[in-house]
Amino acid sequence: MLSCSLLMAQQVIVKGKVTDNSGVGLPGVNVVLKGNTSGTSTDQNGDYNLALPGGAGENQVLVYSFIGYVRQEIAVANRTSIDVTLAVDSQNLDEVVVVGYGTTAKKNLTTAIAKVDPTKIPTSANNNVSELLFGRAAGLQVTQQSSQPGGNISVSIRGKGNPLLVIDGVVIPGDAMEPGNGSVEIQGVNRGGLGGLNPNDIESIEFLKDASAAIYGVSAANGVMIITTKKGKAGRMNVSYDGSHSFTRNMPYLKPLNATDYMRYYNELSRDKYQSDRNMGPFGNVPVDLSGYTQRYSEQDIQNAGEGTDWLGQVLRPGSIDNHNISVNGGTEKATYFFSGNYFNQVGSMKNSDLRRFSGRLNVSFVLSKIFRLNVNVNANRNAYANPQAGWQTGGSGTQGFNALQAALAYPSSVPVYNADGSYSQFAVTGNPVSLLDIKDKTKAQGLLANTSLDIDIIPNTLTAKLLYGNNTENSTRDFYIPSDVFWGQLYRSRASLAETRRQNQTMEATMSYKKSFGDWLNLDVVTGVGQYLEDFSGFSVETSMTQDAINTDNLGAATGPKIIGSYRGVNKLRSFFIRSNFDILDRFLLSLTVRRDGADKFFPNNKYQYFPSVSAGWKINNEAFMQDIKVISTLKLRASYGTTGERPGSVAYGAFAADPNAVTFNNGSVVYFPYRLTAFDNPNLRWPITKTFNAGLDFGLFKERITGSVDVFTENRTRLLSSATTQQLSIISTSPINGGHQRRKGFEVSVNTENIKTNDFSWNSTINVTHFKNRWVKRFPNDPPAQYGRVNDPVGNDIIYVYQTNGILQAGQEVPAWQPASASKPGNPVFVDNNGDGKLDFNDVKSFSGIPKAIIGFGNNFTYGKFDLSVFMYGQYGAWGNDFTTLWGDPVGLLSNNQSGTERIKDAWSTSNPTGTLPGAAYNEAAIALDAGLDTRLVKRDFLRCRNITLGYTINSGGLSKYVRSIRVFADLQNAFILTGFKGVDPEIQANSIKGGPAPYPMVRTLSLGLRANF
Repeated sequence: MLSCSLLMAQQVIVKGKVTDNSGVGLPGVNVVLKGNTSGTSTDQNGDYNLALPGGAGENQVLVYSFIGYVRQEIAVANRTSIDVTLAVDSQNLDEVVVVGYGTTAKKNLTTAIAKVDPTKIPTSANNNVSELLFGRAAGLQVTQQSSQPGGNISVSIRGKGNPLLVIDGVVIPGDAMEPGNGSVEIQGVNRGGLGGLNPNDIESIEFLKDASAAIYGVSAANGVMIITTKKGKAGRMNVSYDGSHSFTRNMPYLKPLNATDYMRYYNELSRDKYQSDRNMGPFGNVPVDLSGYTQRYSEQDIQNAGEGTDWLGQVLRPGSIDNHNISVNGGTEKATYFFSGNYFNQVGSMKNSDLRRFSGRLNVSFVLSKIFRLNVNVNANRNAYANPQAGWQTGGSGTQGFNALQAALAYPSSVPVYNADGSYSQFAVTGNPVSLLDIKDKTKAQGLLANTSLDIDIIPNTLTAKLLYGNNTENSTRDFYIPSDVFWGQLYRSRASLAETRRQNQTMEATMSYKKSFGDWLNLDVVTGVGQYLEDFSGFSVETSMTQDAINTDNLGAATGPKIIGSYRGVNKLRSFFIRSNFDILDRFLLSLTVRRDGADKFFPNNKYQYFPSVSAGWKINNEAFMQDIKVISTLKLRASYGTTGERPGSVAYGAFAADPNAVTFNNGSVVYFPYRLTAFDNPNLRWPITKTFNAGLDFGLFKERITGSVDVFTENRTRLLSSATTQQLSIISTSPINGGHQRRKGFEVSVNTENIKTNDFSWNSTINVTHFKNRWVKRFPNDPPAQYGRVNDPVGNDIIYVYQTNGILQAGQEVPAWQPASASKPGNPVFVDNNGDGKLDFNDVKSFSGIPKAIIGFGNNFTYGKFDLSVFMYGQYGAWGNDFTTLWGDPVGLLSNNQSGTERIKDAWSTSNPTGTLPGAAYNEAAIALDAGLDTRLVKRDFLRCRNITLGYTINSGGLSKYVRSIRVFADLQNAFILTGFKGVDPEIQANSIKGGPAPYPMVRTLSLGLRANF
């Protein structure tokens, strides 16, 4: 006890502030006692507090270091307060960027790589890394397709498909793994990948957008997303807690008709339909005779109806999120550690939709000797989902297959929740929305991502090697049950299914790197390696019916209904060799050469392997002698790159056999054979798809880096695409895979960062990025010509929408244009446009609209004043068109089907009572027109500008509290604060498919988070 007291008495606390040249505090500066493990880092305002062992003696030295600034060593000299000003390091202005199999200074990049710093983005209400990326970097297109807990967020680079995902060097799948629920068409699950990764564990995210992706070869046609997790740092143990509680509310959704309006508009439109079907005026020449028409609702019924049942209110609710994180990191020169734990609990804004996740991470590193360092990274998660009754049915069941949210839109407000006897009410063939919430639909998912690597320092600071093994294992189980007292699919019957899926991805790599400086004229950086990548997956499912509710899915063998059992499994293997050489000549000229050779098990030996080369170069113009007197320009670099990447083929070149479902019997059924039949032909000429990308860019910095940014233009050609072609006549197999086609993607992107104001008390920084691209066919597959109204070079796939245009509504007594379709010639039908003026309506009148935005933008501002900080971030898009299929709920034909109600959109429908209506009326039936292209009646612009986050924080790091806590930051964050858009559907981002009856996507939510972050 005495020795401990003496030791405590000898310790001295040194405090201070670290600032830049303008006097503004620098957060995150490392402050370490030289020759000792004691250390800390500055808080958000640049303040630090460090306990020195043995007193503040004359011989003790503190080391202050921060990326981009000159390192300083200052003697303590018996002082207890030391303030330091760090100067900008003119030789290291750029941050470190992670590239494939290494890192480099941003100033030495010759390719287009975007970096996102998650530590600067609010994470309180975000369960997924993808939620941090909206508008955060040029070249990224991030779209929230579903806002359900764990909902799918599409992340693409320059408008392509899912990028290759690499976490701490391990290649893992980027998509979600969700088992099915059998033949039941209720499929409300629309989740994204990365569900097991805690956003608070992420150190940085890099996106390889051009030839920089060539180092990953065949897997990198869509670009590469590299995630680096946090690691331990040598020094004193640092403990941090980050916790918040969030309140979520649904943003404006579709508005169903209330009971009064439902009855009134049903009467008006049904009367019009009666007259139209009988060609009565004004729909025809037959005199109006309503003697055979019976009005469903009397005036007394309408007057007494009132608002009726709020069906949406029966299935929707306020939600909440609890997010708690704790992390511990530190270490010595021999070992460092980082540990974190996360509890995330989201109560969805629709009843019976939830997410609960437990996750933990351990990253450790051990110096085994002067040569060997062992690194181990482990991430484990367990997720439990209550799947929402939202979305749309997967088949053509229509209203009988509606989920709870669809049913809430379909049920008229005039129908009560319960009958007089207390049983659930029923409308038409759709189950009661409240009763459908009794359906059990739960998913449990578990994941383990682990990797271990051995760093070998062969020649210190020159020649090193690395051996890495990574394993990502995931499994997911879905438990689905419809009780026997729930009406669904036009009957009361219990239905059950259990399904399980599993996948494993293994990464095995060995790399060697060589770094050498040859005087002042050449810096050489070479890395080479080999890799093998294994993927195996399997699944199992069983579906049955007519089981006891008490037994549920606990014993499906006890069910008396038929049982359907399914299973699958598969294995994929990829082998690679790669090498990259970087040359920095005279600190002015940069050159990078890369080649990768990939081989896959899907092709015949002659086509099994493919080379993927790339070259890139840069010119640091600001380092030229003629630039030294131009003080305005601090950075100016011109760069260009060209490289090839590939796609992992889904089709295989080898033939296949499968069991025929029809049994062959002999000896009166005593011998049974199940024959195998050919299901795919051998195709020895099938080859790898190839993507060739050219990128030219300019990086700049002005006024001593007060303004920085980059401009890129790119062209990408995809060739040798894989598709299926029709086989010869009388073939037992209808299609076979072929190579063909040529697509070209072109565009540009701009990003600018500005330091608008920077004083001792106040700072204001801004960032903006803009992305533009197009993707068109150059050459089509020979078996897939464009439609007769299309062109060879039209945009690819869903990026183009073909429609016949309309211009207003046909009025009573109006002359019907000669080109108007015969089935659309009555009042209340849209007036079709003869675009080419030839007096007829055919494919020559079809117009095309692009689903690709003309511009994708991100715009943010960050302010600090004293200990306050405020950030506002917005993102959006301009120029994209799409079909809004939620308008199906507002069609008179749906209302008059007697199977579903309608939304307030029906109020704008034309009728004899509302001749100024701007939407088609009861006489219009889109399905009856049967044109070869769509109509523009659902075509809408998807332009929007969304305020993603408004965050206000206050940091406390002084006074008596500092004895116990290094710093505390309290904050409030408003996510989805507002959206500026002319879109009238659910949301311009949310996915909503065309489906019989109408889709009911999960509502977009607005979230208010209150929380704190404490550092100990």
